[in-house]
Amino acid sequence: MPNRPQIAVDMSMLKYPYTGLGQFSLYLGKELLTHHTQYTYDFLLYPSRQDFFPALAYTPQVMHIGKRLLAKNHLPFTLKKYDLWHILSQNSHYFPFRSKSPVLYTIHDLNFLKEDSPAKAERRRKIVQKQVELATQVTAISKFVAEDIASNIDLKGKTIEVVHNGVAIARYPQASRPDFLPEGLPFIFTVGAVTPRKNFHVLVDMMRFLPTLRLVIAGKPDDAEYVAKINALIAEHRLQERVLLAGAVSDEAKYWLYEHCEAFAFPSLLEGFGMPIIEAFSVGKPVFASALTSLPEVGGELTHYWANFEPAYMARVFEEGRQAIAQDAHFATKAHAHAQRFTWEQAGKRYVSLYEQILKNA
Repeated sequence: MPNRPQIAVDMSMLKYPYTGLGQFSLYLGKELLTHHTQYTYDFLLYPSRQDFFPALAYTPQVMHIGKRLLAKNHLPFTLKKYDLWHILSQNSHYFPFRSKSPVLYTIHDLNFLKEDSPAKAERRRKIVQKQVELATQVTAISKFVAEDIASNIDLKGKTIEVVHNGVAIARYPQASRPDFLPEGLPFIFTVGAVTPRKNFHVLVDMMRFLPTLRLVIAGKPDDAEYVAKINALIAEHRLQERVLLAGAVSDEAKYWLYEHCEAFAFPSLLEGFGMPIIEAFSVGKPVFASALTSLPEVGGELTHYWANFEPAYMARVFEEGRQAIAQDAHFATKAHAHAQRFTWEQAGKRYVSLYEQILKNA
């Protein structure tokens, strides 16, 4: 099909493929390629990440180190004009400031406003402000994020389209119990980078009131001070046999843990979306989560929420929720159905629809 519009898709976050932004880039990219008869895509990739898309029918643009240093915060490929740019994250360094091409700009969160020092947060806010001003269309991955953007960024009259993430979990039917997890007690599972934002330490406190269960915390230990805090709590309450810090786990081990856990817990303080909630629902598991930020929007009515993190209260919510779910013979079916509201096929179609609108009005 001649003269197909050419779209540049910023895949720079695939530098970190197992983060939320990396997984977003990977799965959205794969879905966009199913629309290749409609558009020609250039995925702006680091050389080491080309293999993530082995079926590409073209040679992707590659972010070599020299180009990257010269192009930071500018148009990386000045000799090629694209009909549309899609910037997949507010963390991108490749916003095409010098290009007249229309830009679709996806924002996942403004968590830096709450996590960084005031001075650093304001510097980053100003960068996002400038990017929003240069964008043709802004999208957010949840209504919560859209509201946060509207409260902190001057949209200059622009609207924000909400496009929920898709969620896909790799399935391993032959997966076996991880070596770090002993036989015996049923367990609660949680996963994510071990940082203060994930708030995992409140689950350790809760375990004092759930003596017949284990807790497995899986995820990269990104904050040494916070990991030490969790380990100190485990030692203080003598929970070494019942609370396991598993570290980063393979996709196969993660799938087994989802499949075999008693329930999934997610007490996070800051989430633009909260993919693990939908991952747990996709295998029919109960979910307990904080009532903060985007989690009620994503978890819906099936999730049991903690309004605060007092440990005895959290344990009570857990036990009452577990009993209610045990009496619902259709819970797993409802959980699967809820997960199907968040697919990459749906997300991809929404983004392609936005491409059509932007190109039509360009």
